[in-house]
Amino acid sequence: MSGHPLTPIFEPRSVGVIGASADPEKRGYQVVAALQRSGFAGPVYPVNPKGGEILGLTVARDVGEIATPPDLVYIATPAASVPDVVRACGLAGVRGAIVPAVGFRESGEEGAERERRLVAVARETGIRVVGPNTSGLLNTHIGLHMVGGEPLVPGHLAIVSQSGNVALDLMTSAAAGPVGVSIYVGPGNESDVAFHEILEFLGGHEPTRAIVLYLEGVGDGRALYETACRVTATTPIVVLKGGRSDAGERAARSHTGSVAGSYAVFRSLARQSGMIEVDASDELLPVGEALALQPAPPALDGASGFVVISDGGGHATLAADRFACLGVPLARLGADTREALEGFLGPAASARNPVDVAGAADRDPSVLVRVVEIAAADPHCAGILLSGLFGGYAIRFAESLAAAEREAADGLADAARAASVPIVVHSLYAPRAPDPIARLLELGVPAHGSLEIAATCCAALARRAGLAASAVTAPVDGAVPPAAFEAPGGLEPAAGQDDAAHAGRWLTEVEARDLVARHGVPIITGVFCHDEDEIGALPDFEGLRVLKIVSRSLPHKTEAGAVRLGLRDQRELIQAFRDCSASALRYLADGPDAGVDGAREGASTGTIEGALITEMLPTPLAELLVGARRDPAFGPILTIGLGGVDVELFGDVAIRALPVAPADIEAMCRELARAPLLFGYRGAPAIDMAALCDAACALGRSLEASPELIEVELNPVFAYEDAVVAVDAAGRATDAVESPAADDLLRPDDDGTAPLRCAAERGGKL
Repeated sequence: MSGHPLTPIFEPRSVGVIGASADPEKRGYQVVAALQRSGFAGPVYPVNPKGGEILGLTVARDVGEIATPPDLVYIATPAASVPDVVRACGLAGVRGAIVPAVGFRESGEEGAERERRLVAVARETGIRVVGPNTSGLLNTHIGLHMVGGEPLVPGHLAIVSQSGNVALDLMTSAAAGPVGVSIYVGPGNESDVAFHEILEFLGGHEPTRAIVLYLEGVGDGRALYETACRVTATTPIVVLKGGRSDAGERAARSHTGSVAGSYAVFRSLARQSGMIEVDASDELLPVGEALALQPAPPALDGASGFVVISDGGGHATLAADRFACLGVPLARLGADTREALEGFLGPAASARNPVDVAGAADRDPSVLVRVVEIAAADPHCAGILLSGLFGGYAIRFAESLAAAEREAADGLADAARAASVPIVVHSLYAPRAPDPIARLLELGVPAHGSLEIAATCCAALARRAGLAASAVTAPVDGAVPPAAFEAPGGLEPAAGQDDAAHAGRWLTEVEARDLVARHGVPIITGVFCHDEDEIGALPDFEGLRVLKIVSRSLPHKTEAGAVRLGLRDQRELIQAFRDCSASALRYLADGPDAGVDGAREGASTGTIEGALITEMLPTPLAELLVGARRDPAFGPILTIGLGGVDVELFGDVAIRALPVAPADIEAMCRELARAPLLFGYRGAPAIDMAALCDAACALGRSLEASPELIEVELNPVFAYEDAVVAVDAAGRATDAVESPAADDLLRPDDDGTAPLRCAAERGGKL
């Protein structure tokens, strides 16, 4: 990694401490002391205008006095002085700075302006800045210690945390664990050095075997996603996200000054990129250690999975239940394996998976070794969870078992290693740290007192092999999407807004339909009319039986009573237009709080442009929602879910980063809670998945090709056995959007035909 831009920060040859102090209670003293205790091999330069000596080191009065500028400086000065100090360091040739001071954007507008100055200085001078508001940095392999506390033994787990307290908890626990810490860094406000740059460095850091990440908000979510796609191909990343709830998101803003963003989007893109997300702080370190210690299981066929081995039926049952919740399949053991287990264990045991040895190990712990050997040899065994009393047989039954139990620990590790499958142990006695458990940890076998945490570690290992039923393969190339996907201008939030949720303007349905149709989305036949006179002049088109009011202030029309179905002739069309217009105007007059998704801000002055009259399709197999939008944090994303008027009620959606391939679309559909409705349920036909993939990819292309477009949505999309057709389209764009006027789109031509072709004419089968 010598050529990486962050090498001077993570692997500096020399370090300066700006604001060094002779007072042991101040950071400027503590960092110098920590570097000396940790054995940092390079020179350490204390800097303070008063000069003097600190801990045997001569104090430079200014960074410019140092003959060879240090690679990295720790700035232990108040926030107000930081921009000027960073400028002086950058001009002197320093390449990296650690800024722990608070008082930047997390503290209000004055601090935000100070942070903007800091970033400008960094850009101007070329110095890279970690922080501000960082808890520090360490690299145990070179004795670089800028966090505080005692030196740590060099290890293999990298920790990146936006919280100092969370980091301290992780490092304290990891120091006593089997893996240890390689690098720790707190990104702080992430004003310059960003999460994705840190992950990129760690992905190429040879001693690091796994990365654990705690984050609340992220400055460039798209870059984080793309970098994770590349890094997770070789180095596991385990992530815990703070700010998942509304209350947590507000706390994250006050804590780091970052907008946590949509958790649903983060969760989906984390999975898509190959990151492994955990739900609780006590899972983060165990999962990271398991991934650093154990090999990923081989990706086998549908019969593959984990084998649960227990010396009690209760834990076997609970483990199977937990695996089911986590999406970890149980291996289908072959007949030869079951016969071998039955012959070895006898009739009291259960040879099916979960395997219950029924107390056979109580007098001879080596029984477990032989059971693991037999199970691991089965071609469908991708990993093993051993649950029960191991480590406590000598405590519970007889001290004479102690030597045999320690030998069994070696045997368990050897058996799994010989079969190249991972093994995780749950033991009731793990909290007491008996000798056999300590031996397992020495041998790299994770052992936990919590069955749930042990099962979660197995689930993470399964994810690394793609075994879990919900696993999604991350993009292999991590390619940056086309430049047209970049967020358009005009997304800058208005005063008092947290993001771009209300930026831009809504398109009329007519405009949205034309935009998506031009990119290949199959959409229902329709004719636009300004008023009832134009409706009366329509020829008697067979099938034109639905009327919808067209208004920029009504992106969603059902709530406004602006839709009528089952109309039979022009008389009913005209009456429907009158009724729907009156209903829509009443709805618009009720005030902005009556709208949907903030779309009707100032809508009491909204106008009605006319009506869209469409054919009425037969009842579909399913109604879907397909949407594409530019997420403020994570860039362009695609959403697919069960649609219709109840979409908000059920919230059954799957999300991916754009661009996507057809295989991604099918995987998204299989994630939905009501997926069986799409793939054939109780003899019903499956929807035309190929047609849905084409339509969803076409919608993504419409976002790609229209840089002014903020979001576009098809809801509902009627899915049939042999076609899909979008029934309604909505979109939002910047004010700079270039779209045809409604007059030029869907009004009848002089010969009475509709210029917008029907789904069949677009290549569909309806």
